[in-house]
Amino acid sequence: MSRETDVEGQQSHGSGACSQPQGGFTQSQGSQSHGSSSQYQGSSTSSTSTVPTSSQSSHSSSGTLSSLETVSTQELYSIPEDQEPEEPVPTPWARLWSLQDGFSNLECVNDSYWFGRDRSCDYCFDEPLLKKTDKYRTYSKKHFRIFREMGPKNSYIAYIEDHSGNGTFVNTELVGKGKRRPLSNNSEIALSLCRNK
Repeated sequence: MSRETDVEGQQSHGSGACSQPQGGFTQSQGSQSHGSSSQYQGSSTSSTSTVPTSSQSSHSSSGTLSSLETVSTQELYSIPEDQEPEEPVPTPWARLWSLQDGFSNLECVNDSYWFGRDRSCDYCFDEPLLKKTDKYRTYSKKHFRIFREMGPKNSYIAYIEDHSGNGTFVNTELVGKGKRRPLSNNSEIALSLCRNK
């Protein structure tokens, strides 16, 4: 059996020196084909065969070709780099549930939120349904702020701070302009009137 036949047998099993099983490309006789197996495209009598003879170089015991035995190549298409990993979605530290039409729910992920009629507020009272009510005129441009601060034992405490002229209520109790109070789970916030939740 000749060396050329040995190379042909190795390439048909995908274990030849030119095989690249990880990339999915296999080179054989200077041509490139896609797939996981290789087909020998030369013949044992071909004069253009690139299989070395014993006078050109020697084979190692592992079946690889020496560096003198090069195979012609062609440009490979660039492989796109992995996309940037998506940033994790922050977990909300508070959720505000609407108890009245015209308001929407809010998941608090930032440390502070302003509420009011002013468009610069994080939560703007600008819903068309809300604007049609008589109560809308009683809401301040910057009515109140909800925020969190680091408390004892490295835990956060949520607060509400009243900035309105007509009042902000928590569980029917007036907070008072310029004052703040801690919020607890299931606290009910009302605007201007203690029952306007």
